[in-house]
Order: sequence, then C-alpha cells, then structure tokens
Amino acid sequence: MKKNIDDKKDIFSCKRFSGYKPCYPDHNCWENGCKDNLPLGIRILIINLDAMGDVLMTTAQLPGIKRKFPESTIYWITLKSTSPLLQNNEYIDKVFNWDAESLLILNQMEFDYVLNVDKSQRSCALLNTINAKNKLGFALHSSGAIIPANKGAKYNYDLGMDDHLKFKVNQRTGQDYLAETFELDYQRDEYIFNFTKEELRFIESYKKDVRLRDTDKIIGFNTGCSELYPNKKMSIGQHIFLINRLLAKKKYKIMLLGGPEDTARNKEIGDHFKGRVINTPTNEGVRKGACYESIPQLIVTGDTFGMHLAIALKKYVIAWFGLSCWTEIDLYDRGVKIYQPDLFCSPCWKKECPYDLECIKNLDLNRILNEIEIYFSSFDKIKVRERINPFERAKTINRPLILDGAMGSMLQEKKLTSNKRVWSATANDDSKREVITLHKDYIRAGADIITTNTFRTNPYTLISTGVTNINESVINAVELAKRARGKSTILIAGSNPPAEDCYQVERTISQKDLEWNHKVHIDSLLESGCDFILNETQSHFDEIKFISKYCGENHIPFVMSFFLKDKPKLLSGENFTDALEYVMKFNPLAIGFNCMTFEAMEQAVKRIKPEMNWGFYLNCGGGSLTDTKIECAVSPAEYASKVKEYLKLKPSFIGACCGSNPDHIKKLKFMIDG
Repeated sequence: MKKNIDDKKDIFSCKRFSGYKPCYPDHNCWENGCKDNLPLGIRILIINLDAMGDVLMTTAQLPGIKRKFPESTIYWITLKSTSPLLQNNEYIDKVFNWDAESLLILNQMEFDYVLNVDKSQRSCALLNTINAKNKLGFALHSSGAIIPANKGAKYNYDLGMDDHLKFKVNQRTGQDYLAETFELDYQRDEYIFNFTKEELRFIESYKKDVRLRDTDKIIGFNTGCSELYPNKKMSIGQHIFLINRLLAKKKYKIMLLGGPEDTARNKEIGDHFKGRVINTPTNEGVRKGACYESIPQLIVTGDTFGMHLAIALKKYVIAWFGLSCWTEIDLYDRGVKIYQPDLFCSPCWKKECPYDLECIKNLDLNRILNEIEIYFSSFDKIKVRERINPFERAKTINRPLILDGAMGSMLQEKKLTSNKRVWSATANDDSKREVITLHKDYIRAGADIITTNTFRTNPYTLISTGVTNINESVINAVELAKRARGKSTILIAGSNPPAEDCYQVERTISQKDLEWNHKVHIDSLLESGCDFILNETQSHFDEIKFISKYCGENHIPFVMSFFLKDKPKLLSGENFTDALEYVMKFNPLAIGFNCMTFEAMEQAVKRIKPEMNWGFYLNCGGGSLTDTKIECAVSPAEYASKVKEYLKLKPSFIGACCGSNPDHIKKLKFMIDG
C-alpha cells in the first residue's frame, strides 16, 4: 500500500485533492492521476490565538509571505470566536479553529514553515508539536518557559522581557518587528480584511434603514474594550461630553459601536441622547460589527479591537492611548494618536491602575474635537472627488444603463390617476400593488434603474390640492420602489419635477416658494432611500440654478435632465449651452434629456462633451405635449430603432418617457444585448 501511495505524489501535491470526493465530477484522480494540478507549493501554518486585534494586525504579514513564497499554501489556526475575521481572505487557503479536532489533523500534517505569533504557552506548545522543517516565532522550553524559536524573533522577544526597551526606547511598529520575527521583507503592508457581496449589500441596506447618506459626516465611537484590559476605555461621561459638543454643531451623525461587553454602556449613552445617535447592535458577531464600523468615515477609539478593525477598514482613526504602547501601532497615515508622553506611568500594560487612571481622566477631549474638525474640513472636497458615479459603470460594461419607462401615463391608462394636479401621486396610496407591479415589469424588461412615482409629490403641488403631510406620499412612493427592487442591485432614481407644470412658460411661483419646494422634495427623496435625484423635464434657468447649487453644495448625487421644445433653448429663453455649463460646475452624475422629441434633442447633444456622462429617455406619446390624456404613438420597435442611431455617441443611460411601457424597455434591452 505504501508503494501505491508513493506513486501518487502528484495528487498529494495538489490543493484540490482532499481524498473525500472527486475534484472534478468526471474524473477519478486516485486512479487516473491529477487532472489539473494546483500546486500546494510551500506549506505554511500560522499560529495566532491572541486577541482579535492582534489577529487582524497579523494579516498584514500575508502579502510579505506571498512575496517570499509565491507558490504556497497558507493555513491559519486561531480561536473559534476570531476565525470569522479571516473569512474571504484571498491569501489564506484554510482556517482551523482551536479545538481537539483541528489539533489532531494538524499533528498528522507536514509543513515547510510554522509561524507562531503568540507569546503564550499553548501557542508555543503547539509550535513544538507541529511537524515542520522551519519553526519561526516562539517555542516552549522543557521547563515550560517561552523562548524565541529563531534568531529573527530575538528583538520581539526582548520587548517582552525589557520594560524600558518596550515602553521608552522602541519606535518600531508591531508589523515591523513581526516581519523580522518571520524573516520577511518589511514593506509596511496593510491589514487584509474583505467583505462578502452579501455583507456589502447589508451595509447599503442598513445605511438606508437608518437614513444615512455617503455624503453625511459620520463619526463612529468605539466606546468600550475587552474585559481582559478593562481600562482601555473612556468613561461614559467623557463620551457624552464629546458627543454633545459634536451634535451641537448640527453637521455630524454619530454611531455607537462595540461588542457584547459594550451593550449596557452604549445603551446608557444612547438613551442620554434620545434618538439623536445611532446605537448599532452589539450581539450580532464580529463580521456584522465590522459592517457597522465600515459606515463612519472617522472612528474615535481606544487601543482595542475596534481600533484595529478601523485600521483594517482604512478609516481615519483618532486613537487615544493610556496603558498601551502607541509606538507599536501604525495608522498608515490615516489618523492621529492621542497620548500623554510626559505621564511617568504610561504606558504600563497593567490590568489594575494604582494611580487613579490618570491616563484616561486627563485625556485631552478638546484635542479630539479639534482633530475631528480638521479631518472633516477637507472631507467635502474628498467626497466629491471620490464619489462613485453609477453611470461610470456604462464605460466598464460597454453599454448604457437602462432606465425604466413611463409611470404616470401607464397608471393613467389603467385609470389609476387623479384629474387633479397630483395626478399619478394618488396611486402611491390607493393603488400600491399596481405601482409595485409596474416597477417589477420594468425590472423584468431589463431596467437597471427604476424611477419613483414622485413626479407629482412635490410640496407645491400637494399643498395646492389640500394635502398637508407633504412627506408621506414621497416616503410611500420610495418604499414601493424599494419593495419592487427587493435585494437586487437595481438603482432607484428619485424623480424631482419642476415645481409647476413642466411645459409652463410663464412662471407664477415665487422664488422663495420654488426653492423651498425643491429643498423639501429632494431631501425627502434622498432620506427615504433613493440612490440619486433625477431632476427631470427641467427647462427654467432659475430652477435649474437652484437645484444644481443645492445638490452640489450639499453633496447630493443628482442628474439634471433637460426639456427642450425645438431649438436648443430653455422654455425660459436662455441658451442650453449656458445652462449646461452652469450645471457642470456642481458635479452632476450625468446630464439627461427627457420627454422631448428626437428632433429637439438632435442639436442639444452636439453640446455634450465626450468626457460627460449623459443619456436620454424621450417621449413616445402622440398629440400635443399638453394633452391631458397620453397615448402611445411610437411603437417599441420604432423607438428602439431611433435610439440605436445615438448609441455611437456612447450615452451612459437610455430609457423612455411619456407614452412608453415595459415593451419599449424590453426592446431596448434586446437591441443592446442581442
């Protein structure tokens, strides 16, 4: 039997072969040899049973290991509570939980290298028992004492033996001297932590549930610490002082973060502010905790797991230190460390303080507030520059995104609209199922973007018909779109129409009312969960100016979609080019044209520059634009044929407007995808 096994070395050198089931359904590797060998290469075991933060910090060694051993297989053993942090890590082939089963398996395996991070007896004892050619890090002496296992581990070992070296002399980070311990080339690699697609969807869903925008200035407070070192946290009173000062500025959103041990203190802090802060769940596991911590741009924290997680998530970190060593922490130029360098007893790494916690009580809270202000002073410019534009995806997938078709005229055809100015808005309350069904029909037809049924929910319209709760209809409309979208990645555009009738030349609304109308409607759409604001059928320069300025200055993602009757001029008389240049100053996601004819758009598109994101969704109705009843006069095939002529100009999105139906969108989808 041994000779038979020796003859099969090729399958044992392959990562895919387990001996439990076929690597490929149609192939027996044992009998026929390896079909597609994925070499194990150098086999490496990492032992890391220390605190969660230390495990995260150790992930920064993985790129260095792969540089030294490009063809390798990396195994990692850690505590069961910590192993979720290593999920979805592209460098790690297998994670073992610290239990009897794993120890049995590991003691039967052979490794080229075993790397022990921990200075603990159990980890050192495990290193001793592992069958490996090279052992790096820390081992266990026959006396039970911890000893360095290799020359590279000596400085790391000395830090544990010499308080003066560790607390007063050392200036090297933990990643630096751990790389030396493992005989790696130190290149200041980052921590490795990755979310799954499901987690990314959860994060976006949670942000919408708690009404947070990407452009909000969000501060996360990691309020507590593990019970191992209970003095790594500020007092509840200190947290309340900081949060009070920040909320008073009326420009920040506050999130409370932490684990199970922080539940009671977070509740006490949260209750003090009575709904003005977001108290995130603390008992849903480390990966859900990471989801919540990924939302703020800035994290205020002690030297705890929350700090290491913030570093792994590449957040800006304001970390304060008392008992622990600030020199060993690398914030990767994304944050500040706050400590008291002249305090004689700090750092100390004591679990109990003989000096009345001076390192915590004397923390410079005003410095923390000042550092927050400094960071967010440049945040606005950074966010505008880094904002993800969904229409850029059109360039990646080499086709325009598909916007849905008409909502109002479809509801009118089904006799679900009102004769009053609110028109299609009544369906959000009276015909919810039909609105959801229509959204779903457009999604099934191929729409990447659906538009909320809010063309007549703007405050000026609602008030003129006697409606007093001006937000309820918007909230209902957005909720119907969200229900139709479900868990898909479909985008929701919040329809924001002109304050008055979209084809009205002479204005009657005052400038004050016009601005109030758009501010309230845009805010309501965004806070209800829209991905961006679609300002459609806009053709009055004063209105276009206010919307663009308001969205731009408040970092609200928006599209400006124009209506032009014939010549490239607005209904208010100004040249389209002047309006376009003004809008572009405020960084719109895209420029659009809607509800107009192809003939009217012909001249306008010549003003669009190649670098601009732009698109169109044009009128498919017949008769006059001001007819009270809209009927389809352009067939899906005819409309798609006309749209096709403009694809050479590389629009970022295409759709259809009044008079269209899901068949128009289906035809566009077929035309693009074939």
